Amino acid sequence: MRIKVNKDKCSGCHLCEMVCSLIHLGMINIEKSGIRIQKDDLDSSLNSPILCHQCKEMKCLKGEEVVKVLEKRKFIWDRRRAENCPLNALSVFEENAFHCDLCGENPQCIKVCTPKAIRI
Repeated sequence: MRIKVNKDKCSGCHLCEMVCSLIHLGMINIEKSGIRIQKDDLDSSLNSPILCHQCKEMKCLKGEEVVKVLEKRKFIWDRRRAENCPLNALSVFEENAFHCDLCGENPQCIKVCTPKAIRI
């Protein structure tokens, strides 16, 4: 399963970020979300939802002896994994990287995205 992004539809409301942190951490803090909205103020003014692409190769885990299937299910990762992601898709706050775990195959962010910028 993978979340598809249509940045042309994103309104920049940040509801996806809010629900992600609320579901996983019990608080609203968009800096601690597995999805983030990046705004291109200098060029297109588009809002782009950024989140883990659920890559098969998982270069973010390069050099680690882990079970990839189990790691995909985790929300909070060490920030070093974000540095290994070639797509810059992991949010980082302090010492943690926040990884989209697809909410256990039931992504909550897509439920609150009224413009349908993110979908399965």
